[in-house]
Amino acid sequence: MARSSTTTWENFKLSFKTGLDTALGRLYDYHNPVRKPAAVNGRIWATPTNLPSESPEPWAYFLHYFQTQGLGPTRNECMTTSAVMSMNIMEDRIASTYPEPIRYISNLMLEDYIRELDARGILGWNYRFSTGSPLPGMMTPWQAVIALRRHAAKLKVEYGKSYKVQLKSSRTLDDLVKDLTEGKIILIHGAWRIKLTDPNNSHLAFMGGMPHTMVLVGYDAADDEWIFLNPAEPWITNRKSHIASALYQMKTEKLITDFWGRKFLFYPPRFSITVLTPAP
Repeated sequence: MARSSTTTWENFKLSFKTGLDTALGRLYDYHNPVRKPAAVNGRIWATPTNLPSESPEPWAYFLHYFQTQGLGPTRNECMTTSAVMSMNIMEDRIASTYPEPIRYISNLMLEDYIRELDARGILGWNYRFSTGSPLPGMMTPWQAVIALRRHAAKLKVEYGKSYKVQLKSSRTLDDLVKDLTEGKIILIHGAWRIKLTDPNNSHLAFMGGMPHTMVLVGYDAADDEWIFLNPAEPWITNRKSHIASALYQMKTEKLITDFWGRKFLFYPPRFSITVLTPAP
């Protein structure tokens, strides 16, 4: 009888979670048709227009800037890592337009940046919730805008040029393509699908999933693959690791239904991005 009662209780819990997952799906999932971006041929990259012919291939150019959130003190560093990678990219782009062009000078490391913010104490929360805070290691998209604008102001002082930071919602795939072809850097905000029946982080199902931010750097129309610097993949915890960095790819269907098109309670509305545009 005890075994039968246990089995009945487990079946009831599974049935309840499955039903609740369905209800949460109605609230957070994307329910409209998914269409590939229009009028795109070949592979496009967010490379700057002034790259010299001897520069590396676009994929190698972007991998030069890859960093992993596994090097941070918490598992919540995706936004911070994406911001640091973007800062390095933008600084090199601004430096390359200097009277005596300098390339690949930026080497801000995630660990150093986090230590600098943590040293500010509660004042650092303007940019990132500190490692010892109730939301350890979290940098929200709104905080990232403040951090990136602070960096943009620094470049204005150092080089006389800077970049514009805009947090935008209700974007489309065609908007992403347009921004890529114009060489803009795009931080894309979404949430991975999490269900109550999943073994890990199931509580996040009530909020819409696992929030995450990546840097979008390209799109391959032939294979329908969006190309990212994904700070969570590969996950590397030591800079001396022999694990090779790599670009992350995702098809349109997965991008929309499992990530960008999902609603997460504490992120901006679905289809949100932060766009970095070099100032003329």
